[in-house]
Amino acid sequence: MLNTINRVTRLVTGLVALAALAMIVLTSGAVPTRAQSDDAAATYKAKCAMCHGAKADKVFDASKGDAALVDAVLKGIKPKMPSYDQKLTLDQAKRLVDYMKSMRS
Repeated sequence: MLNTINRVTRLVTGLVALAALAMIVLTSGAVPTRAQSDDAAATYKAKCAMCHGAKADKVFDASKGDAALVDAVLKGIKPKMPSYDQKLTLDQAKRLVDYMKSMRS
């Protein structure tokens, strides 16, 4: 009888620990990895640097809100800046804006 109680106790403890781990994993925010940062740098170099400069110091208002800047990346600004909504995801556009702001600081 005591052996059965010990097994049940261990099983319940394991299930509670597993549930807690699942909640932590599912609720934790995404942390940009170095690869994501490198992707933003590569995207900037390939698509943006020719107009915005090597340090994002041309035609880029870093004081604008992130939402406005991400919107500009995705929708473009007529007549010169193309839209990238078909080429970049929302997360990629956010990382690109973060990268551009980081070059300015």
